[in-house]
Amino acid sequence: MSRKAVISTMVASIHREPRFSSEMVTQALIWEKVEVLKEEKLWFYIRQADGYEGWIYTFYLLENSESYPNWITLTNRFTPFTSSVDENSENRLLSFGSRVPVIKEDTQFISIALPDGKLGKIPAQNSITIQSREQLIKLAKSLLGTPYIWGGKSSYGFDCSGFVQLVLSAIGVSIARDTGMQVKSQWLHEINMNEAKQGDLVFFAENKQINHVGFSLGEGKIIHCSGEVKIESINEGDAGFNQYLSQSIFKTCSISDKVVG
Repeated sequence: MSRKAVISTMVASIHREPRFSSEMVTQALIWEKVEVLKEEKLWFYIRQADGYEGWIYTFYLLENSESYPNWITLTNRFTPFTSSVDENSENRLLSFGSRVPVIKEDTQFISIALPDGKLGKIPAQNSITIQSREQLIKLAKSLLGTPYIWGGKSSYGFDCSGFVQLVLSAIGVSIARDTGMQVKSQWLHEINMNEAKQGDLVFFAENKQINHVGFSLGEGKIIHCSGEVKIESINEGDAGFNQYLSQSIFKTCSISDKVVG
């Protein structure tokens, strides 16, 4: 029988097989709820809220049944957590996109709880008051320079689809983990590339197999994670022109205005 648990560390690696040398297929952020499907020694096979499955070491999981009425999604690339009872807490950096429970807040600090019961504070965050294309792109640009990591889904490192998923999640929009599933989202509809607005998704393929995704910035420019989060263009002659991407566009999809407001 499966059981529920939460991620207990700032970022947790999820592997294809139950060993650290195995490929990291994705990541999970603190307080993320997962379903434990089976276990093997000190490893647990879990399912995330987006349906993704993989193996995680016991250190990264904690059973926690606490219920909190108020939560906040962190929008800074890194948010330092400090606690008066933990001398090493200044080394804890919460990733962009982490969703944490709010105990109390004022104009400068927010008191939050960790899954292990420790309380502490983080700097005040810029709250997301409206889901919009402008807000989406503002958040995406705040992550420029974040390195590429295969399976990455945190501000320590992204892969292309992890970047898209976490930025959308930060404004309250859910999408699948991998590009092949993302392109099938029911709230996307195909458009011509020259009709793309900022925030629309551009999918790329090799041998007709989708292998990359990024956000459109309009006018042929995209922000995506390839090597690092960066802005490039598919228009020859533009600064940052990427010939490979310009030749491998598979499908451009509009995110519905009903989704982002």
